[in-house]
Amino acid sequence: MFLSEKQYNDLDLEFIFERIKVETPYGELEKRGALPFKRGDLDLLEHEFDDLEKVIQLLEDKRYELLELKSIFKNIKQLGSTYERIEAGETLSITELFEIKIMAMLMKQIRAVLDRTGWEKRGLRDALESVDEVIQILDPEKTGIQSFYIYNKYSETLKTIRKTIEIQKSKLQEQNEVVKQELESKTLRVKNNGDIQIQKSASELLKFATSYEKIEYQSEMPTTVIYRIKQDAEITEILESLVVREEEEEYLIRTELSLALKATLECLVENSNRIGRMDYLIARAIFSKAFDCTRPKLSTEGKIAIKAGRHLKVANRLTLEKKNYTAIDVEITEKVTLITGANMGGKTVSMKMIGLIVAMAHYGILVPCKSAEISLFDFIFISVGDSQSIDMGLSTFGGEIHKIGEVLRRQDQYGFILIDELARGTNPLEGYAISRALIEHLSGSRFVTVITTHYDGLTNIEHVDHYQVRGLSEVDFSHLEGEKGMMLLHELMDYRLVRVSQLKEIPKDAIRISKFMGLDDTIISKAKVILGGSNGE
Repeated sequence: MFLSEKQYNDLDLEFIFERIKVETPYGELEKRGALPFKRGDLDLLEHEFDDLEKVIQLLEDKRYELLELKSIFKNIKQLGSTYERIEAGETLSITELFEIKIMAMLMKQIRAVLDRTGWEKRGLRDALESVDEVIQILDPEKTGIQSFYIYNKYSETLKTIRKTIEIQKSKLQEQNEVVKQELESKTLRVKNNGDIQIQKSASELLKFATSYEKIEYQSEMPTTVIYRIKQDAEITEILESLVVREEEEEYLIRTELSLALKATLECLVENSNRIGRMDYLIARAIFSKAFDCTRPKLSTEGKIAIKAGRHLKVANRLTLEKKNYTAIDVEITEKVTLITGANMGGKTVSMKMIGLIVAMAHYGILVPCKSAEISLFDFIFISVGDSQSIDMGLSTFGGEIHKIGEVLRRQDQYGFILIDELARGTNPLEGYAISRALIEHLSGSRFVTVITTHYDGLTNIEHVDHYQVRGLSEVDFSHLEGEKGMMLLHELMDYRLVRVSQLKEIPKDAIRISKFMGLDDTIISKAKVILGGSNGE
């Protein structure tokens, strides 16, 4: 498994996919069923990115046509169950035949728009096959109208039946007209719905109506009595018989049409799937432009290099709060990379940004940064706390170690592992020992690992790289004594990463932050004494 559902959510991939807006149910299926490209799929992923870049160029060159295409997509319906009924040899209903006709006509429109964009000439895949045969089956009179009717052209028998029905209805209409004229001579009018209303106070008219054999009592209300013209029994019987014959003939025709459509089913299904892939591809291209994403350079060598990387979920939230997001540069060339820094310094966001960008690339999505080199892996694992383990009766530490133990057993695969605040849920002495032992083990494994930590003494291990969050190390607090507040603290925090020597001490900004946030000076002074003057105080 490339990612578990929890790790998918922990990486904030859901935020990304929610913003890839497809228009069709087939596009939604394609998006929801998107599978990651793994280490052995480098060439396939390169082709996927080729297509994405071509569509992004189309957004520049043929923007109107692509907007037209998305407008057509909005009318596409999910016809999977209808396709299954065709495959099973079942007889389609009028509604189903109508929906197939509409689908075919929309496919024809899509083909026309794709021709105008030069879709195939640009080397893009999934152009639609011709559906003229489907349209010919369902629109034999070539009306081009987006509706469906069992046309007389389908059957001479049906044509004869319908002509006979028209004749009988005409006879009935003629008889009714004679009756209407007779009623009008008595000042009685037949309404459009066929009702003849007579006031109960009009005794003479009621007496006439009762004796007039060509109308019949229907119902009455408090002040009126309602009659209707009596229909000729013989003609009515003939019409009922003809309607039954018409329905039987229409059923035979629908059966024949369903059988004829079975020969075109492969084309319809394939075109529907292609519409889904096309819809999803265009949606990713629009996403890439909207979020200023770039194509990463791919490899299988385990190297990750990100220039001005952005965690889109965090950046989006800060934009809504009218705050600036600090883009991050990072290069991962060793088996283990540690990110250190004070709490609130952005270690976790930096780590999750790396994981999210790597995961996006694996899912065929361009990445939010100025440039990136990304290695492909067989799986990604991220540990950022496990509330589910707590629910199961395990501590946070126990849940974390259980999951890490599971992933370490995947030694035959190339994995990308991200661990936030390793061993944070146990006592510091044992936490340090476990962390160091695990880092030493990982430094000799096939995995590439990024770990955030606040423990000192973990960076002087072979094949371990070290980044620090700049944090508040360059902030002069002397002129900010009167300034308090979390908002100002976030504004002062420098979230950029800087690569440092293995032996550099982890910065201790906690005392600065505590003082800045208003903790009593007596407590601050005692903390400095206990710390032994570290932190330059």
